[in-house]
Amino acid sequence: MRRTPEERALIGLEFATSAAALGGGLLLAVRPDGAFLHADPSALRRTPFTDWRLPGLLLAAGCGGGYLIAGLLTLRRHRAAPLVSAAAGTALIGLEAWEIAFIEFQPLEAVFAGVGAAVVVLALRTRPV
Repeated sequence: MRRTPEERALIGLEFATSAAALGGGLLLAVRPDGAFLHADPSALRRTPFTDWRLPGLLLAAGCGGGYLIAGLLTLRRHRAAPLVSAAAGTALIGLEAWEIAFIEFQPLEAVFAGVGAAVVVLALRTRPV
C-alpha cells in the first residue's frame, strides 16, 4: 500500500529530527565546553548543569532515540506509531519551552517547537493500516 503525503512528511520529520538530535547531542557530549556547536556554557547558568555533557547525552538519547523509535514505528505502520509520534512531538514542544524559559531564546528553538507541533498534527492524522 502506498504511503500518503502525511505519512511521508511524518517519517521525514521524525528521521530528520532524530538525526539532528543525535548529532547535536553527541557533539555536545564529546565537547562539553560547547565548542563544536558554538554553545557557550554560560547559557546554562540558570540550570542545574555546569557544562553541555549531560544535556547533550539527554538530547541524543531522549529526543534522538525517541524520534528514531517513532520514525521506525511509523515506517512499519505499527499500531502504536501515532501515539509514540504524538508523544515525541509533545515532548519536543516541552523541551523547547523549557530551553526558552531557562537558557535563552534562539530562533532554532522556535523552529523545533514548530516541528514538534507538526509531528503531533501529522501523527493524529495518520492511522496505521
